Amino acid sequence: MERATKHVIAAIIVVVALIFISIGSLVHSSGVSPPFTTVDSQSMQHGIGSQIGIIDTGDLMVVRSPSKVTINSYVEGYQNGYRAFGDYGDVIVYERGEGKNPVIHRAILYLEYNEDGTWDAPSLAGYPSDLWYATKGDGCNSLSGTLTLRNMRYTHTLDVSLDLDKLADDTPWSGYVTMGDNNTMLDQSIGISDGPVQHNRIRSVAWIEVPWLGAVKMTFAGKGTILDQQVPNTIPNLAAMCVMLLFVLIGANFLADSRIYRRERRRLIELMPPTPLFPLEPDHDIDESKKI
Repeated sequence: MERATKHVIAAIIVVVALIFISIGSLVHSSGVSPPFTTVDSQSMQHGIGSQIGIIDTGDLMVVRSPSKVTINSYVEGYQNGYRAFGDYGDVIVYERGEGKNPVIHRAILYLEYNEDGTWDAPSLAGYPSDLWYATKGDGCNSLSGTLTLRNMRYTHTLDVSLDLDKLADDTPWSGYVTMGDNNTMLDQSIGISDGPVQHNRIRSVAWIEVPWLGAVKMTFAGKGTILDQQVPNTIPNLAAMCVMLLFVLIGANFLADSRIYRRERRRLIELMPPTPLFPLEPDHDIDESKKI
């Protein structure tokens, strides 16, 4: 077997081994198996086209178990400076119910239900008063009527409202109010989520974005049209990334071959016998008669 072929096989084995080791480490660290989820909707995008650092259609997300992290809502993130994927607070993956796909949206605010039909929102205590308003309430406690959150969405220009009385009548339990970054209304206002998202409905928390890789699964699933419409730069970016990785592998193989060649050359030089020093031929006798 030629040396170059051996190097290629060795490189493939190393890459495969690293992939399995990485996946094993991710499963252990995330507490979720499998620790990946593909994003196939545009509800978290910040405009048309895929952006690194933002959850876009066609991205592959590495997620963590909610038992591994402390979930920060948007309101909490605004106060402590915590940001994830382009805005304040954590992005959670939660169950909607049997037969429905899970939702990956941002946790906006945690509401605690009171038996008298009102709501407490402790995290609003340190939130700027000009960024929220409730029709009725004692500070951030015993809230009822309409709750309005101002300057929301990734543009921080949108006001969103929630009917707390209807929420108490229909879904009287504590949980997170949620919203997609690309949406204009809260999930609980438009029926995406059946009431506040309870802890037992949270499947995972978004952790690491792997840009574009989920597009492969979507393409084989016949969702290529969605990619073309929402993230037209995803396939070109994915192709460019694959070409770049190929050149990296070729370059690494070339460097390895060069190093082996130099080492073998030095070894051969050391094994060669020393070059004999041949004596110079003596000068021919000079005819004394021709001397001046």
